[in-house]
Amino acid sequence: MSQNHNISCTYWSQAHSRSLGPDDACPLNEWCAGNPRGALLAMHPRGFPVFLPGASIAASDEYANGDPYLVQDGLESGSGFQQRRVETTLKLVATALSRISPTGGAGTVRILDVACGAGHLTAAVSEQFPMAELYGIDYSITAVDKAVTEYPTLTFCCGDAYDLPYQDGWFDLVLLNNIWEHVPDPLRLLAAVRRVLKPGGFVVVSTPSRYRFGNLVRVLVGRPVLFMSRHHVTEYTVGQVLEQFHYAGMEAEVFDRPWSGPTYNLATFLAYKIASPVLTVLLRLIGSHHSLEQTVFYLVRNSDTNNKIIGSAGS
Repeated sequence: MSQNHNISCTYWSQAHSRSLGPDDACPLNEWCAGNPRGALLAMHPRGFPVFLPGASIAASDEYANGDPYLVQDGLESGSGFQQRRVETTLKLVATALSRISPTGGAGTVRILDVACGAGHLTAAVSEQFPMAELYGIDYSITAVDKAVTEYPTLTFCCGDAYDLPYQDGWFDLVLLNNIWEHVPDPLRLLAAVRRVLKPGGFVVVSTPSRYRFGNLVRVLVGRPVLFMSRHHVTEYTVGQVLEQFHYAGMEAEVFDRPWSGPTYNLATFLAYKIASPVLTVLLRLIGSHHSLEQTVFYLVRNSDTNNKIIGSAGS
C-alpha cells in the first residue's frame, strides 16, 4: 500500500468516533506552529500522517540523532540479538496466522507493528507474508520518515501507542516488539491494542527477562540488576508479564528457546553454558515460567469479547 493511500480507508478518530479523511488534515508546518485550523492530524511532506500534538513531536523524536538501538547495524553485522528478534517474530507470526480467520477482503490479514522504528521488522514480516497488509506506527517522526523512505510500499504513521488511530477490531495481529519495557503503563498500552485487535486475534510480544542469567548471578552476589538499555523504563519478570496478560483476559504462551548465549564477559558466558541446562530443568520441574534468556517472546490471544481492561488508564 502506498503512502499516498486514502486516509479514510485506514485511520480513525477515537475521540470523534469516525473515519478520518483528507479534509481532516493540515500541512505539518501549520500543525507544529499551533495553527491546525481544526485539523485532526497533520500530513508530513513525504505523505505520511502525524497524529502527535505539534508541541510534543520534537520531544518524542528519539531517532533525531540516529537510531539509538542500532537495529540496522545489528542486522547487517549479524547480531545474534537482532537476528533472533526477527526470526522468532516471523515464526510466531506464522503460528498466529495459522490460527485466525482474516478480517480483510479476499483472505487478507492486517498486521500492525507498534513502535515500528525505522520499519525493518515491519518490512521483514511483509516480505515473509506478502498476503498481509502491514501497518507501522512509531512515536519518532524521524524513524517514520526513514521507514517511509526505505520501504515506500508499506503504510506508516507517526502517533502514540496509547492512542492508536485505527478502528476497533481492525487488525488480526499486532506486534509489540521490545516496547513493553519502554512504556510506563503497559496495561494502558494493552487496552489500546485490544481495542484495535479483533476478538480472537493475536499479539506477538517480546521483552527482556528481568532475571535473565546475568542478572540472576548479580542478585545472588548482592548486586543490583542491570537493564539492557538506558531507554528502558523497567524490565519485568516472566511471571509479571503473564499476570498483566491474565488481568487483561488474554491467554499467553511463552517462547524462550535459546538462539544464542548472553553477551556477557567470558566467565559469565561459560557459567551460563554450564549452569543454564541444569537450572532450566529445575525451573521446569517446579513449574516455574522463569526464563534465563535475555529476551522472552509471548504469543498472546485476545479474548473473544474484547471487554475493556478494568482500571487501565484511558479506558
